[in-house]
Amino acid sequence: MAFLEFYKKGQGSISRLLSLVSGGLLIVWGGYALWVKLQGTGAANVMSFEVPHIGLEINLALVISVVVVVLGWLGLVWLLNRPRSVDLLVETESEMRKISWPSKQEAWNSSIVVVVTVLVMMGLLFFYDVMLNMILSFLFV
Repeated sequence: MAFLEFYKKGQGSISRLLSLVSGGLLIVWGGYALWVKLQGTGAANVMSFEVPHIGLEINLALVISVVVVVLGWLGLVWLLNRPRSVDLLVETESEMRKISWPSKQEAWNSSIVVVVTVLVMMGLLFFYDVMLNMILSFLFV
């Protein structure tokens, strides 16, 4: 299988796209954090020049960060094109299509039940805490 040839092309396209976008955003965020960290060390100014008419300063920190991001993207594409990864994503997408999602009213009613249950439990725990505190302070003071 060639590097740019897609395994099971057309299957699991939504889950593959979401995985690629979310992983790519994490890689770009990491590359930006690396660039900021390298800028602060001062080692970035060792090799620096400015691109004329654009005003972009290219330094060692920027080159290292771009290389890391490009290698990260290539690694992500390779990882998401492996047969085991593709099979997992295809199966995940097919299972997600089988789920019966609740209606807005069912979701609202379930949320109300959860909130009321949490409030009742919070009230009971507060009551037990106050009573236990009063009993223990009466016994030991």
